[in-house]
Amino acid sequence: MKFALISVAAFLVTGLPASRLTAQVGQTAPPAQSRPLERLASEQMLVLPVQYLTFADSLGWSQGAPSSRAYLNTVDDEIGFALKQRGLKGRWTLPSDIIRSVERNPGYAPDPRSLTADEIRWGQKDTGWQLQEPLASQLRTLVALTDARYILFPVEMRLVGSHGVGHAMLHLVIIDARRSQVQWSGDLAGSDQTKFSPAIAADIASRLADLIAAPVP
Repeated sequence: MKFALISVAAFLVTGLPASRLTAQVGQTAPPAQSRPLERLASEQMLVLPVQYLTFADSLGWSQGAPSSRAYLNTVDDEIGFALKQRGLKGRWTLPSDIIRSVERNPGYAPDPRSLTADEIRWGQKDTGWQLQEPLASQLRTLVALTDARYILFPVEMRLVGSHGVGHAMLHLVIIDARRSQVQWSGDLAGSDQTKFSPAIAADIASRLADLIAAPVP
């Protein structure tokens, strides 16, 4: 599967051009209907929960936030809701689905909310970059509970900002679980906010889903 990448000013999506990834970067934003990850819509995909929450802002948002896992659960729910709105529920295994599947098979698979994902937490990886253990085995075990081969992994959500304005940054990685190889990585920026609120999670989830498909009427 090949992924086309477009630098979208409205979203701020960044990634690496490589043999299986075509980069189209320009100063002018493409039409609003451009969806850099639309090829994913036709695939069987596993969407994992977000693993890490980092506050890298000077706004004091961390003081008003719930616990990291509680807030990430909200982000996961918003991502699931946004993808359902795009009609992807039938072919895609969403974060809540894989959590329930693991709970029905105790001892078989790792907790999908607590994976050893530090190696893909920061920066961009070359297409074909080989995952290390134990993450490679963890992902193969999880994907075996689904019909998917590919994983959309929102690894980390960072909240950044200064001068009274902040926004979310979601680090995304697409993985071929059978080969334990990275296929694409990039960062998605949310809209600017002046205060910490549940709207941040809903906004970044909607922007992620917009990269893939339009809402179903």
